[in-house]
Amino acid sequence: MTSEVVVMNSLAVALAADSAATVTAGSDNKIYNAADKLFMLSKHHPVGVMVYSNAALLGVPWETILKMFRRVLGDTEYPHLVDYGDRLIQFLNDSRNLFPQEVEDRFYLRLVRTLFEQIADDIHEQLYTQSLENAKEKTADEKREFAKKVIFEVRDKWSKFSDVTCFEARTTGEAMVTRHSGKVNDLMIKAFEDLPRDADMTTALRILAILLVGKNEFLREALSGIVIAGFGRDEHFPVMQSFELGEIYQGKLKYRPGKVVAIDGDRTPSIIVPFAHAEMVNTFLYGVSPDVERRWMIEVVALISKLPAMVIDLVTDLSSEQQLQWKNKMAPESTKIALHFFEKLAQYGKQEQLSAIYQAIGNMSKGELAHAASSLVNLNSFQKRMSMGPETVGGPIDVAVITKGDGFIWTERKHYFKPELNQHFFRNYYADAKATGGHDDKTPQAEVGRNESNASG
Repeated sequence: MTSEVVVMNSLAVALAADSAATVTAGSDNKIYNAADKLFMLSKHHPVGVMVYSNAALLGVPWETILKMFRRVLGDTEYPHLVDYGDRLIQFLNDSRNLFPQEVEDRFYLRLVRTLFEQIADDIHEQLYTQSLENAKEKTADEKREFAKKVIFEVRDKWSKFSDVTCFEARTTGEAMVTRHSGKVNDLMIKAFEDLPRDADMTTALRILAILLVGKNEFLREALSGIVIAGFGRDEHFPVMQSFELGEIYQGKLKYRPGKVVAIDGDRTPSIIVPFAHAEMVNTFLYGVSPDVERRWMIEVVALISKLPAMVIDLVTDLSSEQQLQWKNKMAPESTKIALHFFEKLAQYGKQEQLSAIYQAIGNMSKGELAHAASSLVNLNSFQKRMSMGPETVGGPIDVAVITKGDGFIWTERKHYFKPELNQHFFRNYYADAKATGGHDDKTPQAEVGRNESNASG
C-alpha cells in the first residue's frame, strides 16, 4: 500500500510520498520502508513524478524506467505539463528493448493464471459454504453447473467494461490468446483441475483471457499509478496529470488517462489530491470518514424507508390490501427523501469544510505547502500504526516542492548512501547535466554540498 498527496496553489505544487512497499509471497506479506516513489522527471525543468501500486512494469523497476526516460528527455522542454505525460507513454511504447516479447508473454500468462485462480477460489469458497448450508455434497453435474454460473457472471461483468482506447481492443486480445492458445488451455486445466468443465466454460474462460487485454479495467496485480505534476513552458500555474497503467500487449502499453487538474487563478486557487491509500486524507478534507458515511447512509436510508410501513401498520381501520397499497406508494417517496438528505449534507456540509481548507492552502507559502503535504501522508501512516493490521503506509516521507522559477526542490529526502563518501556521484551527475545543456560541472564543492539532495532525485 502507498500514500501519496499532491497539494497545489497558484505559487507551487508540493508532492509527498511514504516509503512503504509490501512484498507478497503466497499468503505471506513483508513490508519494507525504503521504497523510492517520488522523482524528478526532468533535470532541467519544473516537473516531478510519483508512482504507486506496483513498483515495476513487467519486472523493470519504475525508478529505472523513469531515470532512463529522464536521460532520453534531456533538456527538452514542452509547452504543457500533459505533453510530458504523453512523451512518457510514447517512450514506454517504443521501449521494446526494455520489454521484449518473451517478457511481455510471460507476464500476460501470469496475469491470466491469476484471473483463473481467483475465479476458481471463488467457486470453491461458494461451493464449500453452500455444502455446509445444505449439509450435503454436490454431484459432479451440480458442481459443473455452479462453476459455469460463476464463470459466466465474471465473463459478463468484464464484457460490460468499456474498451481501451490506447490500442485496438478486440484484435489485440485475440492475438494474445491465439499466440498462447495451448498455454492458456493448460492454465485452465490447472486452475480448474478438480472442477468438471464443458465446452461452454472453456469458451467463456478463453473470452475472459481476451477481455483481460482489451477492457479498460486492471487486475490489482498489473496496476501501476503515475502522477506527473509541475509546469509546462507556457504555464504560469501548476498542473497535475495522473495515469493508471497495466501491462504491455503486442508492443503497446495498456493505460487509462486519469484526471488533469490545473490551478486556474481565482476560480481554482488550490487543490489537494490523494492517491492510493487516502482514507485519512479524505476524512480530514470532508470532516467524516467515507466508510463511516457510507454505513450511516445505509442505516439511515433503511430506517427512513421503513418508517411509513411502521406507521401504516398502526392504522387499524385499513384493510390488509389498503395497507399494502399505501406501503407500496410511500416506500419510494421515503427512500427519495432519505437520499435527498444525504445529497444536501454533502452539498453544504462537505463544501463548507472543503472551502475553508482550500482557502488556507491557497494562501500558503512554499514551505507551508511542503509541510501540509507531508502532514497529510503522515495522517495515513499514523492511522495504520494505530490499527491492528499491517503498517502498509509508513517509513520516511519524501517531499518535494516545484515552482516555476526554482524548479524541483527536495524538502525531505531519504538517502541510501552517505554523500560525503560518494562525491563521484555528484561529479557525474553535474557532468551529465552539462552534456544535455544543464548545470555547469564546475560547480564549487560547497555548492555541490548544498545541492546534493536534489541531485539524487
